[in-house]
Amino acid sequence: MAEAHTDHAGLTLVGGIGLPWLRDLDFGTQWIERVKDLDWPAHVLIEDLSYAAHRVLHRLQELVPTKVVLVGAMPRDVDLPGTVRNYMLDLTPPPDEEVHERLGEAAGGIIDLDHTLAVCRYWKAFPADTVVIEVEPGDREFGLGFSDEVEAVVDDVVAMVRSVV
Repeated sequence: MAEAHTDHAGLTLVGGIGLPWLRDLDFGTQWIERVKDLDWPAHVLIEDLSYAAHRVLHRLQELVPTKVVLVGAMPRDVDLPGTVRNYMLDLTPPPDEEVHERLGEAAGGIIDLDHTLAVCRYWKAFPADTVVIEVEPGDREFGLGFSDEVEAVVDDVVAMVRSVV
């Protein structure tokens, strides 16, 4: 985990969330690895957030960023593999029951974008300016690397992130 900035004013956190070793589902983690050494503005912190939702909540509470951009893959099964969805996060907290279930699953090792979104929205950890960029996965099997469809959109996601930071 990267060190916390001492001056949080204007901090933009770009976080990747992925399921390690599960090909396209590991998009957020692997995308962060590919872009972390690129030239980013000084106010941008690039960080792998591929850990339990409650730990991401604590990291957000520590950093208190002005803007958050989350990158990951989520199977919605309504779009073709490689489809990129880019949206402002609705900050409406989920119901208590959903958060309870998601926290239980997170404690059991489930790591994904939806768990993180639910838990962090519930405790109002996201700033109003929170963007989610998610890719529809094709290959969800054990292994490294992306399917051709997901590999083809890596640079598009870089451009989207650059346009919002």
